[in-house]
Amino acid sequence: MRRYFFLFLAAALLAQAPRLPEPYQSIVELAHSAPPEFASDALLRVLESGKIPDRTTRLDLAEQAFQLAGSAKFPVRMHGVSGTMRDTRSGNLSQAYDLKLDALSLESRAVRDLLSLDAAKARELFQNIPRPTLTSLSCDDALVYDVSDFYQTLGAVANAAFTQKERDKEEHVNFLLDYLGQATSPVQLAPLVLVIKAANITPAQRDILWNRFNGLLEGVQADERSFSASLADLSQIVTPEMQASFDKYRQKTTVCKDDVGSSVLINGPAEPPKTGSTPKIERYWQSSEAQRLLQDANKLRFGPDGKPLSDAERSTPEWQQQLADFLSELADWTPTQEKSEADFYHQKCVVFAALMELIPPGEQRDKMLQAYVDFISNSNLQQQSPVEWFMQAHLMLERVRSTNTGEPAKLLDSFQASGNAVLALYSQIERTFGSKLPPWVTLSK
Repeated sequence: MRRYFFLFLAAALLAQAPRLPEPYQSIVELAHSAPPEFASDALLRVLESGKIPDRTTRLDLAEQAFQLAGSAKFPVRMHGVSGTMRDTRSGNLSQAYDLKLDALSLESRAVRDLLSLDAAKARELFQNIPRPTLTSLSCDDALVYDVSDFYQTLGAVANAAFTQKERDKEEHVNFLLDYLGQATSPVQLAPLVLVIKAANITPAQRDILWNRFNGLLEGVQADERSFSASLADLSQIVTPEMQASFDKYRQKTTVCKDDVGSSVLINGPAEPPKTGSTPKIERYWQSSEAQRLLQDANKLRFGPDGKPLSDAERSTPEWQQQLADFLSELADWTPTQEKSEADFYHQKCVVFAALMELIPPGEQRDKMLQAYVDFISNSNLQQQSPVEWFMQAHLMLERVRSTNTGEPAKLLDSFQASGNAVLALYSQIERTFGSKLPPWVTLSK
């Protein structure tokens, strides 16, 4: 029911926009059937292209994207703790969050895009964004919050969305003080320092902000994981104005110790976690079936001496038979053999990506690529966690983008013909815009 409501919302909002020139109209129409985070991103891509001359249309696109963003499945972006990023559940979630298709990131992006069109409207929409709700984390947590885009947008609004009359009344300073007063987590501190540094204000006004910030720094309730994550960032940007308070902040609680080190690599040996290490992570390639597939995949890549097989060695009849046996084994792998649908999905996608590097261009590689698209198109994960699901399609496209053997076009053709609304939408987006986004959108990736 929730999904149908979002689809209705998307269709209702997008139907209000005037007809656009092609290929932009096709993108907007394809967005009608996509979940809200993808529809919001698609509208912002069209707006950010610079190809829509009508100002009213651009305003409509930005506002519609903002409204859709609020219904995104991920509320706030997170990123993985160092040492947890490869072949783990948290690592894949972190990569999904890096696409910035969470509600807060998309809303912030829409506001930034609006600033040059209608600063007053941008300010109004920004104030309608719910303040980030960041729950306390423990050292066992492998993901920490990342609200940098929100505060980057806060600073931009404060600098560009107040009239001179309002600035004379110090309304922009009170605006910043309000957001300073509502910060509750250590991970908000470093982004707020950058806001204060970049604020277009007088020295006396900056002193007021530093005084409020220092009170926040000394009084914030610091859970261990968020505190640990904040220390490195704050240490790099500490200023004389905050030094004394920062010294007190460092004594507030203990950092998370004995964090995990290296994780399992698909192309190399596994390194076991340290006893009692944190955070608690779910490693991939742990089931008997997954381990057997991993070992057999490495046999396709490496010879008995551990050296990578040459192109000639991977063209022999023996290797081709070994590949055929492996593909049969891969087809028999099922989600019931893993802890979750997501675990199965990500591990199998990693195997498909490895095969893309191993199988030479030709009919067999084309069949493998189509099998991959069929697999992701029919995965249940797209309902459970749409951005996490899409992340693998994005990674595969990035992997083949640099090849000169036609795979990008073939992959996009398969996306287009898949019958999957999101894949068809991004096939059109990639063909129209490529992977280009405004620099500020990718700055904190």
